[in-house]
Amino acid sequence: MASIQNVSPFPLFFLIIMMSTTLLLLISNSEGREFLVGGSEDSWKVPLPSPDFLNQWAGTHRFKIGDALIFKYDNMTESVQMVPEEDYESCERVGDDHQRFNDGNTKVILRSSGPIHFISGQESHCHMGLKLAVVVMSAIHHHQPTSPKHSLPLPPSPSPAAPLSTNQGALAHTPPAGFIMGFEVSLVMLFFLVI
Repeated sequence: MASIQNVSPFPLFFLIIMMSTTLLLLISNSEGREFLVGGSEDSWKVPLPSPDFLNQWAGTHRFKIGDALIFKYDNMTESVQMVPEEDYESCERVGDDHQRFNDGNTKVILRSSGPIHFISGQESHCHMGLKLAVVVMSAIHHHQPTSPKHSLPLPPSPSPAAPLSTNQGALAHTPPAGFIMGFEVSLVMLFFLVI
């Protein structure tokens, strides 16, 4: 078996380029995505097209740990609260475990898997459907989620849903599902170039 020192410069250069490209692709794919809630800048307000509009929107997306929800709204008339499921169902706006946002441009980074619930800070708006439930998928789930509690049962959650939130800063990074596969391909390429 030849050592890496006996390899001609061209294959070694090719290997370095391939491994660098693979690494760059893996890094770029590991960043969380940003989702504008409702799909437009005026979705977090009433009236809504239908009372289930926001949950129907959520049901068409796959949210993963590291993704961010962006709520855009008029902070003079509206706000966002992250609440437990019971308060989501009843539109309860008061609770020690509520996280309140009223800056008009709220970014919530999804840091744990499971269901996460949001309501309007205006009770009447919440009762009109201005609320959102999302399911954050863990790395082990590979299927498309449905909107929570409104169609199919929720997937199992290995950890409690208690995302950290911020209105600024970088998104969290999670390794992509293909990371191991890319690493293995690089090792196989190295093996054949060294032989």
